[in-house]
This record gives sequence, C-alpha cells and structure tokens, in this order.
Amino acid sequence: MFLIETIDNAFQLISLGVLTILSLYQAFKTRKRIWAILTMFYSVMTLGELYWLLYMILYAKTPYYSFIPDFCWISAFLFLILLLLHIRNERKTWKDHRNSWLIPVFTIGMALFYMQWGEYVTNFIYAIFMTPLLFYSLSGMKSAGEKAGRIDLCSICFCYCVIEYTLWTVSCFFDKGIFFESLYYASDVALTIVFILLYPATRKAAEDELY
Repeated sequence: MFLIETIDNAFQLISLGVLTILSLYQAFKTRKRIWAILTMFYSVMTLGELYWLLYMILYAKTPYYSFIPDFCWISAFLFLILLLLHIRNERKTWKDHRNSWLIPVFTIGMALFYMQWGEYVTNFIYAIFMTPLLFYSLSGMKSAGEKAGRIDLCSICFCYCVIEYTLWTVSCFFDKGIFFESLYYASDVALTIVFILLYPATRKAAEDELY
C-alpha cells in the first residue's frame, strides 16, 4: 500500500503544481483578486503535499508529526474562506440562517472525536477554520440571488469539506482492514478531482463578476 500512497500523492502534487501555475497566470492576466486568492490556496496546498511526498520518499514511511503540512493545510482553509467571502453578495449573518448552529456542533464534535488519535490543539484549530468554511459554502449554495458560477464554487468548496472529513475519519481506522484503506485512497483521488474542478468553478465565478 505504500507504493499506492506514493503514486497517489505524486499525482496530487503534480495536479496542484499545474493548477498553481494556471491560476497564477490568470492572476497576472486578469489582475483579479479572486485569482490571487486561488493561487495562494493552490500554492500552500502544493507546499504541504511536497513536504509529505518528500518525507515518504526519503524515509519510506508516512510522517508521524505533520506540523509543516498542517500549517499549509490550515492556511489553505483560510484562503478558501477568503475566496467565498470575496464572491459573496449577501450580508446576512449566522443569525439569519436557520440551523446554522449545527455547523459548530458538528465541527467541534468531530474535533473531539479525532483527538483520540491526534493532537488536541491541531484538531481544535481545524474545527475553527472548518466552521466558517462550511457555513459560507452552505449559505452560498442556498442563496437564490447568487449566480451560477458562485453557486458552483460554493458547491465545490462544500464537497472539499465533505471529502476532507471523510479522509480524516477513515484515517482513524486505516489499520482496520482493506475496506478502510481502499476508501481512504478513493477519497484522496476524489480530493484531487475537487482541486481540479475548483479551477473552472473559479473561472465561472470570475465571469459573474463582470455582470
């Protein structure tokens, strides 16, 4: 399975590298903030993935401590939040959305669950950033006044959150059998697909800004 994980991470790294270059090109070409934010998202994800893959190749094992990639991935959540805030037209708050309180209940509950296997502080920080990311994704998807490009971008961001939680949860049971291992790698492939789909979704959202 180590070879499969290495190939999986290599494919994801290459995809992120290409997407970083493409979004950086769009940022310079259009001078739009939305592309600059997406470039930063892809860049920090690429750095985190690069560290992870190099560690696996050099030491022939998955990193036990992942402070550097964790910092990159947490930064990526921040840039996704900024991306959703950038395309957001409505000025409604948490109080204006029914059942929005369920989001922090879910994120904090999952963080407490993951603390059985991981760092307390790291899981708590993930919960802090996942809460607004889920909120702005869901509220953007449900906003009738939003244009198609913005709704698509919010939908992709929501899928990103779902797949991340799937990966985190399955990784807790990675050593319990081939089913969990297969589900983990399938989810990671799905995550790469989401990274790729994020680019055209951002393009559509950027086009919506013209109208």
